[in-house]
Amino acid sequence: MLSGGFKVTPEWIESMTHIDNDRHMAFAVTRVIDDVEQFVGVGRYVVDATTLSADIALVIADAWQRRGLGRRLLATLIEHAQNAEVQQMVGVVLATNVAMLRLARSMAFSVNAEPGDATVRRIRRDLAAVNAQPH
Repeated sequence: MLSGGFKVTPEWIESMTHIDNDRHMAFAVTRVIDDVEQFVGVGRYVVDATTLSADIALVIADAWQRRGLGRRLLATLIEHAQNAEVQQMVGVVLATNVAMLRLARSMAFSVNAEPGDATVRRIRRDLAAVNAQPH
């Protein structure tokens, strides 16, 4: 989450836990220690049906950062979105999250200032040209 003050409602929990595998996709990375499964990270996207643009989000536990998991999650999200004919992926990243901004750039996302908010950057990657290419 980028800011505080967010209220968790039953509707929000429903929307985050019941994905449709087409317009809302999520992938989780877990590990099992002593028969207990723990989340390491999650990546998701939600598509705006009118624009076919997907808002993306990645979260990796601090202890697991800089091990390539974010890159693998983001690549998996991109691949799934391309197969679902999503036109573009967009996200908001804290301006201080240099590692995520570097990852986004390395995976062909543009990084731009967010008008009116110097604390975040908007990342964007056009998938339409990729989707138009023959497979």
